[in-house]
Amino acid sequence: MPPKRAKFLTYGDDALCAETKKFIEDAGILLEIRDIEQQPLTFNEIDKLIKHIDPRHFLNVLSPSFDKHGLDERLPVRHELIEMMVEDHTLLRRPIIQSARLVTVGCDKKSISLMLQISPNGTREEDDRDNDRHNRRPNRNHNSKQPTAAR
Repeated sequence: MPPKRAKFLTYGDDALCAETKKFIEDAGILLEIRDIEQQPLTFNEIDKLIKHIDPRHFLNVLSPSFDKHGLDERLPVRHELIEMMVEDHTLLRRPIIQSARLVTVGCDKKSISLMLQISPNGTREEDDRDNDRHNRRPNRNHNSKQPTAAR
């Protein structure tokens, strides 16, 4: 089976993002890594990334810009919020991990594991199932019938 792939969007040097990246790569997922500090996202890219998801899910509440713009008190309409994210990428929560159909934001290993179908210990779930199958004891009596009681 070919390895799974995902996009990994990060911002500069971030220890939590690096730990999350290692967790995913150790599970055998091939990552396309993009540092949005070096290669900022466009309006269309952010809009496509967010799709129908509530944009608040993508907001980095720890960013100084979050407080500066008063986003804890009032959120602008969607397109204005995306424009703010384009102007200041620190407003984007990270890492953003995107598989073929799904997106997750942040360093929550449980959410990442579910999305990428890897176990929380960092291995691919298919590998875990294969190991379970190989580690089972064979049933040596699968063809023999149990003796029946005499009447």
